[in-house]
Amino acid sequence: MIISKRQKTAADKILGAWFFFAVIHLAFIAWYASGLAFEIPTLIIWQLPFPFLHGPFLYLYILFLSGQQRYRWPCLFHYIPAALVVLILSCILPDIFVPGQVGRVILSEFQPIFQGIVVGITISGIVYVLLSLRLLGRHRRNIVGQLSNTDKITLNWIRYLILGMSTIWVVVIFVNSPQALYVVVALFIFFIGYFGIRQVGVFSNVIPIHEVVPSAMLRTPLEGLKDGDVITAEKVKYEKNRLEENESKRIHAELSTLMKKQECYKDPELTLGDLAKKLNVHPAILSQIINTKEAKSFYDYVNSFRVEAFKALLLKPESGQYTMLALAFECGFNSKTSFNRNFKKITAMSPSAYAKKLQIKLQVTDRT
Repeated sequence: MIISKRQKTAADKILGAWFFFAVIHLAFIAWYASGLAFEIPTLIIWQLPFPFLHGPFLYLYILFLSGQQRYRWPCLFHYIPAALVVLILSCILPDIFVPGQVGRVILSEFQPIFQGIVVGITISGIVYVLLSLRLLGRHRRNIVGQLSNTDKITLNWIRYLILGMSTIWVVVIFVNSPQALYVVVALFIFFIGYFGIRQVGVFSNVIPIHEVVPSAMLRTPLEGLKDGDVITAEKVKYEKNRLEENESKRIHAELSTLMKKQECYKDPELTLGDLAKKLNVHPAILSQIINTKEAKSFYDYVNSFRVEAFKALLLKPESGQYTMLALAFECGFNSKTSFNRNFKKITAMSPSAYAKKLQIKLQVTDRT
């Protein structure tokens, strides 16, 4: 399905290559788990390079999927450990098809080397899972800096991949059973296939805008940025020194006026790019101004307006005929979870507790 995809991205090609090697590795594991491997014992060790591939494939797939990498050739360095293992095995084994007892003798002679490779496999697995989690965290921060609603932007596809790989490494390190490993890897491959088909853009030609940093909206050239670059915190910080204070104040004032008069926050799909376009500034500049003048991310900035709008609606007598969730939707929230989370984050109270407190306060005022 990936091969037949017409407009394949670098992430698609990495995922396709990963599937290819994963299936070959699974065949090795099945052959070993069935006991047939001992007919040609030296062939068993030729599965050793494959575990060194899965960590880099996972890491690089997330790296390109999230738009955090542009150049491909430096990625080849991640496959050096697998290439070194192949080279080592080629040098120490004169004949990989040595049958029976002779093969067992060859294996026993090089047992320390094999043990060292196994230790390297374990380290590689742990390191790349941690690196992938770091990429996920950075990707989440980029999204929060560019979008006002993130509930529909599920990062579950990436989380599933990391969780699946973590489970496999737990089995490898603590269970050490070829049968259990076969079952877990097989389930992981089916797991990827199932969720990959459901995930927009993985197997289809639709751009998965909710899964990647929406760099398509950040195409306006700016000094110090190249066309197509993703705006990161480091680049925003770099541009900070180039923006004069007076200009910064002017843009900030225009932004405040725009948010209050046009009530842009009521758009559930509002993005940093949308506001930047209205203000005729680059998203990186706008992000910098929000961060410095408001001490908030774009996500928190917009949701603070939504919370204040909700609080204002509660004061209106006619709002009593509507549910709190209906009022929240009117203010730009797109889910109950997002509404509750942001309201409590800003006010340190749940919406129901705030409404109850407000009602008591109004009753006291009426009596007075």
